[in-house]
Amino acid sequence: MNRNNLLQIFIGCCIIMLSSCGNNKQDASNKTPSVQTDESTKQKDEGLSTEFLGNYHGIQPSYFMKNQYGDDMVINGNKIPVPSIDYKFLIKENNVVSLQQINLEDNSRVYYDGTYKIISEESITTKIECSLSDGKSSNPTYVLTINRSDKKGICTGSNEPEFSIEKK
Repeated sequence: MNRNNLLQIFIGCCIIMLSSCGNNKQDASNKTPSVQTDESTKQKDEGLSTEFLGNYHGIQPSYFMKNQYGDDMVINGNKIPVPSIDYKFLIKENNVVSLQQINLEDNSRVYYDGTYKIISEESITTKIECSLSDGKSSNPTYVLTINRSDKKGICTGSNEPEFSIEKK
């Protein structure tokens, strides 16, 4: 083969590859999962059923602050203590959630507002993610795993110990 024949074969291959890239059509089986995903997202965006709405209370025990690697944070040779905090989540309609935190050492309070989304709904538990803000610089996210029958569960934050919650 001479050089011109190789060049023509190369150009032909390029044209075939380019034309096949633009002609990818989705068949019905490819469209079905995205439709199902949209429908399940729509159901989850509607919020929790009324039986899950209301106040959830829990107390996080005191602990030492952790760094991103899970090790105790140390400043000037001292671990940084975090006092015990009383948590009160108020889960409302339309994916709205509020949180009141009470420092059990000095009784100071911090209030947060935000939204929640349903992460999963299983036969035993429902998991929701609460994205909150104090309107200033604090924007915590908590995951509440709630037992569907007795409305007790676990609250999990990032780099802090989980604790029990209960609907009141």
